[in-house]
Amino acid sequence: MTLPLPHQRVWLDPVPELDELRKDGPLHEYDSEPGMDGRKQWLVTGYDEVRQILADHHRFSSARPVDDEADRARLPGILQAYDPPEHTRLRRTVSPAYSARRMERLRPRIEEIVEDGLDDFESVGSPADFVRHAAWPIPAFIACEFLGVPRDDQAELSRMIRETRESKIPRQRVASGLGVVNYTERLAASKRRDPDEGMIGALVREHGDQVTDEELAGLAEASLTMATEQVAAQLAVAVLLLVSHPAQLALLRERPELVDGAIEEVLRYGSVVEAPSPRVALADVRVAGRDIRAGEVLTCSMLAINRAPGDRFDITRRDRTHLSFGHGIHHCIGAPLVRLELRVMLPAVVRRFPSLRLAVPEEELRFKPGRPAPFAVEELPLEW
Repeated sequence: MTLPLPHQRVWLDPVPELDELRKDGPLHEYDSEPGMDGRKQWLVTGYDEVRQILADHHRFSSARPVDDEADRARLPGILQAYDPPEHTRLRRTVSPAYSARRMERLRPRIEEIVEDGLDDFESVGSPADFVRHAAWPIPAFIACEFLGVPRDDQAELSRMIRETRESKIPRQRVASGLGVVNYTERLAASKRRDPDEGMIGALVREHGDQVTDEELAGLAEASLTMATEQVAAQLAVAVLLLVSHPAQLALLRERPELVDGAIEEVLRYGSVVEAPSPRVALADVRVAGRDIRAGEVLTCSMLAINRAPGDRFDITRRDRTHLSFGHGIHHCIGAPLVRLELRVMLPAVVRRFPSLRLAVPEEELRFKPGRPAPFAVEELPLEW
């Protein structure tokens, strides 16, 4: 099956066709995004135009484009599926969990999980698959800790989360997906009765009367799965970028104060979320000199706006501009947690494994396209 253009890559780079397209302008007629009920589609490749569309929730909806409102999939807790005022209400209840103060309070536990996870990775012996033994389990345990999952449940829940995406056995993927749903429903009910310091418990204490039981369970499931799979994808791509650019890896090892620049560069260059959920025009509107009619669909290419043709991976880059976390009311609510995990993880990796390198030729690596899950490395065999 041919992937839609925003999800096509050559290794980590945009395909030449995307580069050629954006030379012709910021907006293009487009017809390869499935599930749009035959609506006219547009691909947006201009930075200013993407910002305009993502920031304007009055004229562009992020709700799934269907003609019959009864068919609209209401996924409680999936903030991208909501427009205001429901989105405003739900996001306001969750936002305090990602405050700077709460992130710093969580940092010692994140550092402990990272060190334990890297111990496990090292114990496997060189070479080892970084994806299987570090990139997936570390953010899974951190996500469990963030939500308030009891430690006795964390290993089993982490396994189920990964199997929902990684298992090659369809029956196992379905069973694990149902297992995650059932667990988060029980977790939400438990925190409703006895709230603790985790995200769900804090939400119940501060905004419990504003959130239904279904929304609470949905928020728990969405936060858990997205905080695991998106960070797992980002960690693996970050380490791949460093080991495939040994001069940049050495620079970060010699100058750990460059970690913040390295984080923004791996977010920009990797662009693991290649396109946010498509936007539907709510009214006739003009974008980049083109007339967009109400009901037409626009796909914003993050890969196109984050990456310039021929650009290099450079952790000392001065211009750190990117939209990898989106923009506007749907700017990724988990961005502070993602950055914190990278801020802990990257220095730990380069410090603990000074001779880290790929165990296979680059051309043998395989990737998963960024739909519906984030763009990801299937396996990342490393040696040290």
